[in-house]
Amino acid sequence: MPRLSLALSLLAVLVPAAYAQEAAPATSPKITVDPRAIVDSMPQQGTLLTGLYATQATIELCSVEAGEPATTAMNAHRRQLESEMRMDDATSAAAYAAIKGDVEKAGVDCAEGSKDRQQTAEVIAIYSGAGATPAQPASPMDPAAPAPSATPADPAAPATPATPAQ
Repeated sequence: MPRLSLALSLLAVLVPAAYAQEAAPATSPKITVDPRAIVDSMPQQGTLLTGLYATQATIELCSVEAGEPATTAMNAHRRQLESEMRMDDATSAAAYAAIKGDVEKAGVDCAEGSKDRQQTAEVIAIYSGAGATPAQPASPMDPAAPAPSATPADPAAPATPATPAQ
C-alpha cells in the first residue's frame, strides 16, 4: 500500500508539470538594439590611424608648425598603418577627409595654449623623438614613476644611524 500511495503522489506531481510545459508556447527572447551603445570592434591599428588622422587634421586646420623629423615620422607611420589596414590611396584619402570633417564639426580650438593645441604639440613631440612632457606629475603608485634617488638630498649632512629593532 505505501508503494501505491507513493507512486500515485509522484504521478500527481509530475503529470501536471509535463502538460504545463507542452501547453505554454516557447517564446523567443525580445532583443533590443541600442544605437547609442559603444561597440569597440576596431583593431588597434584603426584606432591609431584615426588618432593620427585627427592630429594631422588639427595640424592642417590650425596651421600648427610641425618640424621635419615629426612630419616624416608621422607620414611614415600613416603609410604603415594604412597598409596594415589594407587601404588603397582612394580609401585612405576618403578616410582622412571624413576624419578631418569630424574634427571641423567638433570645433577644434586653435587658440594658443588650448587643450587641442597642447595635445597636438605632445603628439608632434613624440614623433620628433623629443617625447612628451607629462601633464601631471606621476603618482607614487604609478609603475612608470621614477624610483626614488638612493643618494641623500644634502650630501654634506651626515646620515643618521638606524636604530636596531628590539
